[in-house]
Amino acid sequence: MLVVEDDPILMMALVDYVEQAGCEAVEATSVGEAIEILETRLDIRTVFTDLDMRGSTVGMQLALSIRDRWPPIELLMISSQPWDQSQIPARGVVLGKPFDRRKIIAAIQKFTI
Repeated sequence: MLVVEDDPILMMALVDYVEQAGCEAVEATSVGEAIEILETRLDIRTVFTDLDMRGSTVGMQLALSIRDRWPPIELLMISSQPWDQSQIPARGVVLGKPFDRRKIIAAIQKFTI
């Protein structure tokens, strides 16, 4: 599972959730790095990204790009802001902040089973 987060502390937490769910985490700290990984690795089936990276919507731009370029990849997203369901890419799941560890782990497991 590709984890995309620009904040090192949040990245540690998200990677921990992914590993607690029984998955391997591949880390990307920017949208550019995430795209490079997706272009070179065929084993990424789920992307877990923060929609609020550096106070912008680059996380949503990444999610929309993934849906466009790699339609089979599942999208798990976190955000501190509410998103209108019409803005969320197909099959994408948005979980709110503050984090609920159990909900995040359950969502990851749902995507990976």
